[in-house]
Amino acid sequence: MTVYPATYCPRCGTELGTKHVDGRDRQYCDSCDRVEWRNPAPGAGVAVVDPDRGVLLTKRDIEPGIGKWALPGGYLEVDETPSVGAARELEEETGVRVDPDDLQIVGTFTTTSFADEHVVSIRFVVGAERATGTPEAGPEVQAVEWFTPEEFEGSELHEPHDVEFERAWKLLGTDRAQ
Repeated sequence: MTVYPATYCPRCGTELGTKHVDGRDRQYCDSCDRVEWRNPAPGAGVAVVDPDRGVLLTKRDIEPGIGKWALPGGYLEVDETPSVGAARELEEETGVRVDPDDLQIVGTFTTTSFADEHVVSIRFVVGAERATGTPEAGPEVQAVEWFTPEEFEGSELHEPHDVEFERAWKLLGTDRAQ
C-alpha cells in the first residue's frame, strides 16, 4: 500500500505496470504478482469549544494552507487510535491537553491535499472545560486564537475546516451557551 502513486514496487523494486482489478486500472507488480494498492493517509483533529470564547483555531505555518486558519490536527502515527492522535496533534500544535476518552466524533472528511496525496480525517470535539493548558503556537502554526462564528467572519479557513468549525460550534458552542 502507498499513499502516493508509485513507479516501482516497494517490495522488490521492479517497475510497476497496470492491471484491471475490481473495475479499475491499478498499479501492478508482475514480479511479485500483486496489486500495489493506493490508499489515503489517515488523519485526525479536535475542535476545542468554549461557549464564551469560541472554537480554538490554529493559523497554519506549513503547507497545505499556510497562513490559513484550521482546526488543530494532522496525520496519525502507526500505533495510534484516531482519538489518541487527535489529542496528540492538539497538544503539539496548541499546548492544550485533552483526554482522548473525552473526545466525541463530530465528522469526517476526505480531501486531496498537495502533492497528489489523499487524506481521510476524523474530526472530534471536546468542551474547553475538559481541556488543560494555555494555548500557544507550536512549531507548525503561526498563531492560536479562539473565534466565535461572528468574530471569524471574513477570515479564511483552510478547506474543509469551515464545515468542521460550524459543526463543532453548533454541537458545543451555541447549544450550551443558551
